[in-house]
Amino acid sequence: PQEGVDHLRQVFGKQMGLSDQDIVALSGGHTLGRCHKERSGFEGPWTKNPLKFDNTYFTELLSGDKEGLIQLPSDKTLLTDPVFRPLVEKYAADEKAFFEDYKEAHLRLSELGYAEA
Repeated sequence: PQEGVDHLRQVFGKQMGLSDQDIVALSGGHTLGRCHKERSGFEGPWTKNPLKFDNTYFTELLSGDKEGLIQLPSDKTLLTDPVFRPLVEKYAADEKAFFEDYKEAHLRLSELGYAEA
């Protein structure tokens, strides 16, 4: 799992200049949509209602594996890191905090030229 944490920080932190908080907040974007086997090797949604933007990604992540829902290795690694996990717990408990931090992180991502992200 540490390899996954290192990879997230290398790509999103060192290469893109995002903070750990940004990484976790942006991961919450997985509350929308689903994985497609041809793109990732995985198939299925992260949440029961993949058309609703809310903090369910974090509550589902903390509740463990559930039939019909996907958790990628990069999702699960958020639970093993001592900096990432408290942020997951914060966003699971406080949807307003997630919305605010997601907004700021997505703005930073857009300013870096990743507007399609």
